[in-house]
Amino acid sequence: MSLELYLVFVAASALLVATPGPNVALIVGTSLAHGMRTGLTAVAGVNVGVVIQLAVVALGLSWVVDLFAKHFDLIRFAGAGYLLFLGIQTLWKARKPQPPQPLSPQRAFSRGFAVAFANPKTLIFQAAFLPQFLSAGDGSQHQLWILAATFGVIAAVGDLIWALCAARLRAAMSGRVQLIADRISGGILICGAGVLLAMSRR
Repeated sequence: MSLELYLVFVAASALLVATPGPNVALIVGTSLAHGMRTGLTAVAGVNVGVVIQLAVVALGLSWVVDLFAKHFDLIRFAGAGYLLFLGIQTLWKARKPQPPQPLSPQRAFSRGFAVAFANPKTLIFQAAFLPQFLSAGDGSQHQLWILAATFGVIAAVGDLIWALCAARLRAAMSGRVQLIADRISGGILICGAGVLLAMSRR
C-alpha cells in the first residue's frame, strides 16, 4: 500500500467520523446530560464496540458480517427502540428542576457499547470500505490490520472531540439553562440517533 493511498484512506476516514451518527448522538447526549467524565466513559464503550467490529473485518470473519446482514432490520430496530427509550427517559427527567442523578460508569459504558452494535450498517460498511484501499499482494492481511487500526484511532479521536465539546457546553450552563441542556440531550438521542438508525437502509 502506497503512502498516497494510505493518506487518502486517512482523509476519507476523517470525513466519515466527522459525520454525526448514532454513536455521536449518544456521546453528545450523555456528555450534555451527565458531564465530561461520564461522556468519556460512553466514548470508551462505543469505541470498544467499534474495535471489535473492525477486528471482525480484519480477521476476515465473513460469517459474522453475513449474520448482521441477515438480521439487519431486527438489529437496527432494536437499537432504534433502545435509543428512543434513552431519549424519552432523559426528557422525562428534565420536566422540572431536580437534584442531578449521576449515571454510573458501568451504565455509561454499556450504553456506548450497545449503541456501537445497534447499527449493523457500521459493520457491513466497514467490510466493504476497508478492502477498497488494499494493494494487491501477499501483505493484504497485514494492510487490512493497519487500516482497521488507523480507522479505530481516528474514530476514537473524533468521539473524544465530540464529548469534550459537549461537556464544555454543559459546564457553561447552570440553573434553568442546565434544564434546557438536559432537554436538548433527550432531543438529540431521539432525533439524532433513534430516528436516524430507524430510517437507515443497507
